[in-house]
Amino acid sequence: MQDSDANTDAIEEVSDADLIASVSRSSVSAFAQIIDRTSPAVQDLLTALPIDEGQRVELLAATYLEVWWLAGCHTESGLDVVEWIIDIARRRIADAPVSPGSSGETRDPGTARPGYASLELAALLRRPRSPRP
Repeated sequence: MQDSDANTDAIEEVSDADLIASVSRSSVSAFAQIIDRTSPAVQDLLTALPIDEGQRVELLAATYLEVWWLAGCHTESGLDVVEWIIDIARRRIADAPVSPGSSGETRDPGTARPGYASLELAALLRRPRSPRP
């Protein structure tokens, strides 16, 4: 096995709770791993909403920014990280203003301006604007 394969195996063995503990100590790489592991579940939740793609992306980004900010408050053992993140997303959905004309149609991504949360998350991760690779 090559060294890079061994590193990948070691990363996959780290629990979500251990990653959150690392995020609480400002580990951007642990944060990126949490996003990569859990964003499909959050995206499934957001896909069911009658909002446009820009709003979905912004809600997803805002959810993960809150994870970054609150990770230090949630380092207890036994934490179900996915459920915690889904709860954040549900609250953000409930608090989100509904834009006029948002009926689920997708705007042309080339014409939509990224929101503050999307830009902040991209800068934090040093990734392109999307919270998912």
